[in-house]
Amino acid sequence: MNRTKIEWTEISWNPVTGCLHGCWYCYGYKISQRFKKIFPRGFKPTFYPDRLHEPWKRKKPAKIFVCSIADLFASWTPKNWRDWVIASARFCPVPHTFQFLTKNPERIPDIPYPDNFWMGATVTNEDQDWRNIEEIKKVHAGIRFVSFEPLLRALPVDVSLEGIDWIIIGKLTGSKRVKLYPSWVNRLLHRAGEYDIPVFMKNNLKPEYPGKLIQEFPK
Repeated sequence: MNRTKIEWTEISWNPVTGCLHGCWYCYGYKISQRFKKIFPRGFKPTFYPDRLHEPWKRKKPAKIFVCSIADLFASWTPKNWRDWVIASARFCPVPHTFQFLTKNPERIPDIPYPDNFWMGATVTNEDQDWRNIEEIKKVHAGIRFVSFEPLLRALPVDVSLEGIDWIIIGKLTGSKRVKLYPSWVNRLLHRAGEYDIPVFMKNNLKPEYPGKLIQEFPK
């Protein structure tokens, strides 16, 4: 496990690495190409069973981002990998907060999860992935959240955030391919306000977003 610069979490835990979504903006892929000795298989999905109990060894409770450079619920992730990771988090003797994030919320097993499991879906508003919002609402977890990062388009006007417990907003970094419009952010803030949803706005929204950044966590 490693401390991370991702503002809404504290620790990244990667018992599984690699992803086949092929997102053109993927920071995980760039990391795998930069540190080839650490990623001998490149960005191919890889399981590290020796990392399964790393959270157990950290005695101070922390927010832990699970599989930050993988998608634990994608179709190519073997069921036994996923089950081992979830079991390790479920039975961890230290009361960490485990934050899961996926582009495939429809594949999250339909079972109750502990209150310290925060289950999230990535929504960029590309390719109608806003449908992930409705899918994550079906998950039985302590916190259900949506990460709008990178925010690439405005949220459609007919999409509701009712039933969501937290949202994250961030822009695309390291590329000028997509410009961030403040109106996209303001629409999300307005929707979140309708249902009193805590909002975490990442620092990378500056300087394109001129307003004050809100950085809230679920209660």
